[in-house]
Amino acid sequence: MQNPFYYGGVVYDEHFCDRTTEIETIKNDVEAGMNLLIYAPRRFGKTSLVMKALGELEKKEGFHTVFVDLMPITDKREFIDAYFHAIAASLRGPAEKIVAFFKQVAKIRPNVTVSFDAAGNPRYALSFSSRDIQATLDEVLETPLLYARSGKRIVVVFDEFQQIVQLGLEAKLRSVVQRHGSEVSYLFMGSKQSLMREIFTDKNRAFYKSVKHLPLGPIGEEEWRAYIRDGFERTGKNVDDEVIAAILSVSAGFPYYTQQLAYEIWEMTPKNADMEIFAKALRLVLEREEDLFRQEWERLTLTQRKALKLIIAAEGKEIYAAHHLEAFSITSSTLQKAVKALLKKDIIDETAGTYRPQDPLFGYWIAHQGNS
Repeated sequence: MQNPFYYGGVVYDEHFCDRTTEIETIKNDVEAGMNLLIYAPRRFGKTSLVMKALGELEKKEGFHTVFVDLMPITDKREFIDAYFHAIAASLRGPAEKIVAFFKQVAKIRPNVTVSFDAAGNPRYALSFSSRDIQATLDEVLETPLLYARSGKRIVVVFDEFQQIVQLGLEAKLRSVVQRHGSEVSYLFMGSKQSLMREIFTDKNRAFYKSVKHLPLGPIGEEEWRAYIRDGFERTGKNVDDEVIAAILSVSAGFPYYTQQLAYEIWEMTPKNADMEIFAKALRLVLEREEDLFRQEWERLTLTQRKALKLIIAAEGKEIYAAHHLEAFSITSSTLQKAVKALLKKDIIDETAGTYRPQDPLFGYWIAHQGNS
């Protein structure tokens, strides 16, 4: 029987839990031609949420989604290649018809080429010289607007958008987005929250106050409880309420870790999932994440490690209280500097005066490993 839980990629259909309010917000805003900023830590389900919302729009309204992941892109040429292919692939038609669109409607000057992989999937590209990079970039950036004016409804999604700064395209793209107005919707996603906030909230930056913000919080415990229980029950297994509570205590509602723990517990369960099985599953998950967590830990200074331990021990509250400072042998000023650095490195977040590790399993690992 197929495992009812899933992690490690974009989540669809029965594997998707809740987010009904956020889905409707995204759909309504995109239909209205709004531009959105969606930010949350890694493994928080941003891409799954956006693709589900836009997938529903594509079925209902005939929208076309252009999705570009900026993380692997290192220069403007690679950006042009990735963006052009994403736009072309979104047309979803015969290759020759898509090439004709770019030549006859968009009037793209560089030669359009098409290659096919072993499965027959097309890869669209432009042939241009180094001296033509800027002109080609301008043409490709304008293509979504021409696409929209040809009768299509289009939304462009930039994932890991903080990379745009390193590419030197921040101001250029802002002018394009502004010029396209409500005819093209743009969604900006990022996991480096400190950088994303700088891009969109610094009054000296190009994207200052240019989009609607949609920060994501954790999925509610009741929604997760129902989802986990249903996953076990419809596959002929049972799960103790205590196990569900333990999963949510460790995962803090993070979609990736909640799904991962539920998946491993289901795999280990013949009939009834109990706390003994939960403990085995948790050990397995921690072993798999061990190398990544150690690398993250080793990148921190000793003072930052101490500050992080204090935050975890204090559950993020009143971290500058005298008894916490004394217990960890750290001064208020030193702690303040370390906290600022941890926020900038996206190791912790702060909400209403409460500090927490962005990655809850990393926080659990620190609390239970006795690192020095």
